Amino acid sequence: GHGLALAAWAGAELADLEFIQFHPTALDGPRRPMPLVSEAVRGEGAVLIDERGERFLADTPGGELAPRDVVARAIWHQLAVGRRVFLD
Repeated sequence: GHGLALAAWAGAELADLEFIQFHPTALDGPRRPMPLVSEAVRGEGAVLIDERGERFLADTPGGELAPRDVVARAIWHQLAVGRRVFLD
């Protein structure tokens, strides 16, 4: 993110940004940047739940181990409709 911002600020033309992959799991707290949670945590059985305690990736092929873009999109959708997301 910072590299792209600096490039744009310097006048570079940015293209195809929809193909950038980012890490979907971080600890939300006062520290910035937020520390990342290893994908290995989900690999060992942690699940993503909403504020009601319900898994929102249970019906997705691969569940919490789906590709990053699928997991990130599912998290974004939860946040967009006003739900909080937790790693359990």
